Amino acid sequence: MSKLRAVSVAIGLLGATMTAAAQDLANPLEPAKAPSRIFVGPVIGYNRVMQTGGFQYYANPDNAPLCPTLEDGSANGFFVGINAEIILGNPKDSRSSLIFRLLYDRLPSSFTQINDKLPSRAIVGNDTRTILTTTEFTADVTYTLIDFEAMYRFGIGTSGFGIQAGPVISYALEKKVEQLLKLVDPPNAQFVPDPNYQYRDFNRTVVIYSGDIPESNALRIGLKAGIQYEIFLRRMTIVPSLNYNFGITNLTRNESWRVSAIQAQVDVRFAF
Repeated sequence: MSKLRAVSVAIGLLGATMTAAAQDLANPLEPAKAPSRIFVGPVIGYNRVMQTGGFQYYANPDNAPLCPTLEDGSANGFFVGINAEIILGNPKDSRSSLIFRLLYDRLPSSFTQINDKLPSRAIVGNDTRTILTTTEFTADVTYTLIDFEAMYRFGIGTSGFGIQAGPVISYALEKKVEQLLKLVDPPNAQFVPDPNYQYRDFNRTVVIYSGDIPESNALRIGLKAGIQYEIFLRRMTIVPSLNYNFGITNLTRNESWRVSAIQAQVDVRFAF
């Protein structure tokens, strides 16, 4: 009986070992899938745009109203597109990758400057005379681009956090500006109409310029860097990140006018 019991125990151990081994081997009818190295998906983001510069534009410079130099502007924008990540090294333990994005990007901005006690030729009642006025000079910039980003990502341990950085090359689709001079005070005054300009709000707003930005550059080159966090859901990854996109080149050839943005975005990637 003792020999029979020993044989039974040996057969049981051998069966358990073979079962475990079989579980480790891939089924020839259903081969085990290798870890994915390429991930592709959509991306969406928010821009807090910051434009710095010093510019003045007039449709008719010889007859233009007195306009200040605008230096700092900001506004909200957005971007959408696709992204692709290529894992470097062994996907199981890799901490680095290359990320490429193709984006439709809107980087608008608004500039405003108030001028107190500005001598202006105005109509008050039935009289036309020069008076001291408070005016508001505004410029609304529309700046739309196609971006190509090439980023290097480095993971911080196994925390899911990582840093990314790389160049951004953009081609401008739209570069427009509308500049207005508004009469704020006194409330009962109007600008004296000039045939060289258009007027709004019962001649209290002068359209100084509206159109393409003169001498603008078609290409923008920037540098983007930020921190991200990866959320893994089976074969899909959701990656929120916060980045700074710094404009290296100027928007125009005549001014030191750069466009930068703080960017909050979410990349979604599916295993390819």
